[in-house]
Amino acid sequence: MLKIGHFFGGRPPWTANSNLPGGEFSPEEFNAQVTETMRRWPFLSVAHAQRLMHAYGLRAERFLADAKSIDDLGPCFAGDLTAAEVRYMVDNEWAQNADDVLWRRSKIGLKATAEDCAAIDRFIGSLGGKAALTAR
Repeated sequence: MLKIGHFFGGRPPWTANSNLPGGEFSPEEFNAQVTETMRRWPFLSVAHAQRLMHAYGLRAERFLADAKSIDDLGPCFAGDLTAAEVRYMVDNEWAQNADDVLWRRSKIGLKATAEDCAAIDRFIGSLGGKAALTAR
């Protein structure tokens, strides 16, 4: 039990053995998951597949879907960040602007240019809905 747990009714920790979304595999299986990702989407580089597995785990398939080439994922904004990944962040992780995408969700901001930021904001704005209203 946590050291402060007794202040909150003594409930046992419920997340101790829980997986993060997409992390339904053991750390020892990470390389095998990267290999499987590259088998299913052979256009991904090792570094790209590793980044996606670190960030999304098995949920990466939600935006890689039936892509046959990197072009199927839409434009690249910064490094290997694609429109499909940004759309996933908007739809599933509540990203609302380039800062959300580049710093809060991916840390790709370390490699992004001002042009990348502007392009991501324009892309999010083009998606419509709530994200478009708050992206300005």
